[in-house]
Amino acid sequence: MTDSPTTTSPPPLRIGVLLFPGFQALDVFGPLDVLNVLSWSTNTPPSTSSTSPSPIPTPPISLILLSTTLTPISTLPPSLPNALSQSILPTATLTSAPPLDVLLIPGGWGTRAPLPEHIEYIRSVYPSLKYLLTVCTGGKLAARAGVLDGKRATTNKNDWESVVRDAPRVEWVREARWVVDKSTAKGDSGVEVWSSAGVSAGVDLMFAWVESIWGEEVAGRVERVLEFRRWREGERDPFV
Repeated sequence: MTDSPTTTSPPPLRIGVLLFPGFQALDVFGPLDVLNVLSWSTNTPPSTSSTSPSPIPTPPISLILLSTTLTPISTLPPSLPNALSQSILPTATLTSAPPLDVLLIPGGWGTRAPLPEHIEYIRSVYPSLKYLLTVCTGGKLAARAGVLDGKRATTNKNDWESVVRDAPRVEWVREARWVVDKSTAKGDSGVEVWSSAGVSAGVDLMFAWVESIWGEEVAGRVERVLEFRRWREGERDPFV
């Protein structure tokens, strides 16, 4: 590992999160809190001593929460009407969304629904992205959109058989905690596809993604602020 960023591309500015009824809360809020802390904690050096490193400029990130409407989107699984749930307010619709650099697709019970507008949005926006990040069964939605065809990816181990069965053109990697595919294909403008295993794996994926762009020092500062011990072995999921 290195303390310097592993890419020379400018940091992404516009990050979209695709929301749908029945999304998994941690799939969204775990990665988002990494970004929240990234956006403010990197301005503050660990100490005020003369030997402490200089502040690292805050990455210019903007966040867009996307859905079909601007009404609150609930985590409530459609098949469990009496379960606890939380709601989040979208900030843009699928038809009014600005151009994105990054699209994050969470999983959850809601991925079992048809979601035709979401699938079409993924398909249409994919060629213009720099990064596609899928968490848990969010990989199922990306696969249904056809954007994972011929690529390596992983997904939730508890729903593994059904996801893999319905997406045979994807090179699924069962043992991985997260997978990065930088390959290019016809009609693919060099989009990096990052996919994670189930639920909490999305936080590990987000840390790895942050480190790949802003470097190990920045990712480490965010990790310390969150008091979180991330899993660093993307190729090995401890829950397999």
